[in-house]
Amino acid sequence: MALFSRRARPGRAHRGDPIVAFWQWWAEEGEDLLTTATRAGDFEAYVDVMTRKVRAIAHGLEWETRTGVDAEHTLCVSSGGDPALRPVAERWYRASPPSSRRWEFIPARSARPDMLDSTITYRGRTFDLSRTRVHAAVTLKGDGFIVSVYNPGFTGQWDDEHGLCVLLLEWLLGEDDVERWVRRVDCIVNDVVDSVPAVDLPSRVAGLARTLPAPGWLVMQGTLGAGDPILVRVLRPLRWIDHPRFDLHTALRVPFDADERGLPRPEALATLDELEEALVRALGPRGMLVAVETSKGARTFHFYSDSEDQNGRDVLDAAARERRPVSARHALDPGWRKVQDFA
Repeated sequence: MALFSRRARPGRAHRGDPIVAFWQWWAEEGEDLLTTATRAGDFEAYVDVMTRKVRAIAHGLEWETRTGVDAEHTLCVSSGGDPALRPVAERWYRASPPSSRRWEFIPARSARPDMLDSTITYRGRTFDLSRTRVHAAVTLKGDGFIVSVYNPGFTGQWDDEHGLCVLLLEWLLGEDDVERWVRRVDCIVNDVVDSVPAVDLPSRVAGLARTLPAPGWLVMQGTLGAGDPILVRVLRPLRWIDHPRFDLHTALRVPFDADERGLPRPEALATLDELEEALVRALGPRGMLVAVETSKGARTFHFYSDSEDQNGRDVLDAAARERRPVSARHALDPGWRKVQDFA
């Protein structure tokens, strides 16, 4: 099995669009270079040049070649678990050429459970992965797991072993499903009584997924510190990894005619609902509304869109210009941290 990965270290980017530059290089010489070198097992022939090309796209991206599924080889450019880089990897993938007989492309490591049958050398130490066991505890919210990973080769060298634990989970679930379902990863040097073989983890994840409600809107109400009521409507599940290109948060604040509690009067409520429908329709697939909060005479719509798609941002800016004193505040937020209080 061919498996090779390398983290791209900091360097200078190409002028212009580095993703375009990468795929131009790929068409002109990169594909032939990697195909020849990979077939020969001559990794040194392409490690440095690939690292430079990926480094030019963004610092910190990782890349990997492996045996393909529908093609001879797979080329993966991955964020390495960094939410800030996941949209970049997605853009790289969306700009890729169609899969060919020789190469296919992915923007995140896909599951490779067969790796758990192997013995590997990781940072100078040897691990029999078939002896790996996990303990998966459902979180209090019931939407993910705290996973403890045990292997007889672990010695408590956490800096080294934690990286291997994450890699093991990515092989079991795939990089994106680790983000979806794993809230914390612990390495343990002593097995626990109710652990299971690591290969059983995907079925545990699938079982939890089946118990969760269908995606939809959840309505909540409460009070602020001064006693003012607040209404919140939030999309569930609220997961950025399901929409990795949407890294720009826009808070669109709309004042309204309020009653004595600071909530909208009937006519104001109808106007707000019409505005929401118009914005969602105008934005279309360029973005999405994920949460709405109403309190103290204002409603704030929380949108996410692609920071590199100016048209999506323009829809929301136009709404603010045309309906003063409506205001729109934009901020890069690839991990959707600004709405985690609603999660």
